[in-house]
Amino acid sequence: MPGARGETRRVSADLPVAVGAVLGFVVYVWVLMHATVPLVTVFGFASDGHPKLYAAFLAALAGLPGLLLTLPRAFTPPASTVQPSVRSRRQASALRRSYVRTDVLGLAALLLAQVPLPAPWGPAGKAATIANITKSPEIVELSAMFANYSLAIFAVGILGAVVAKVYSHAAALRVLAIILVVGAPVVAWLLVVRAVS
Repeated sequence: MPGARGETRRVSADLPVAVGAVLGFVVYVWVLMHATVPLVTVFGFASDGHPKLYAAFLAALAGLPGLLLTLPRAFTPPASTVQPSVRSRRQASALRRSYVRTDVLGLAALLLAQVPLPAPWGPAGKAATIANITKSPEIVELSAMFANYSLAIFAVGILGAVVAKVYSHAAALRVLAIILVVGAPVVAWLLVVRAVS
C-alpha cells in the first residue's frame, strides 16, 4: 500500500539520523569527561586568578542553556488567530524545528556548564583539580557554590521558556521571561561573590 511504503521510507530515513544523534551524544559526553582541565585552565588564564571574573565566566556559562531555551520562543511573533495559509503553516513547522535545534544546544550547554564545577555528590576530585590549576581557594569555593546554583539557573531557564511559549501573545510576559533568564545568573554571581569576599 502507498501509505505503508511511505511510512517505511520515513522510518528508514530517520534511522540513520537517530543513530548518528546517539553516537554524537556519546562522543560529546566523552569529550566533556576530559574537558575539565582545559576549560578550568582557560577560565583561570582569562580571569588572571581574580575570583570575581572567574565567577562571571561560570555565571555566563550557567546562563547559556536558559538563553538558548527562552530567546527563540520569546522573539517568535504570536500565532495569528486568522486561519493560516499553507505557506504560513510551513513556516510555523520550520519554526518548531528550529526550537528543537536550540533545545538540543541548550541541553549540550547545560552539560558543558557542569564541566568546570565540582559535582555536589562527589566534589573532592574536581575541587582538587581546580585548586591545582588556579591556586586559589576562593575559586575552589565559588566553583562548589556554583555547582548548586547552576541547576537553579537552568530551572529558571526552563521557566522562562515556558512563560515565553505559553504567553507568546503577551509582550510584557515575554520580556519578563528574558529578564528571568538573564537575571538568574547575575543574581547567582552576586550571591557567590558576596559569599567568598
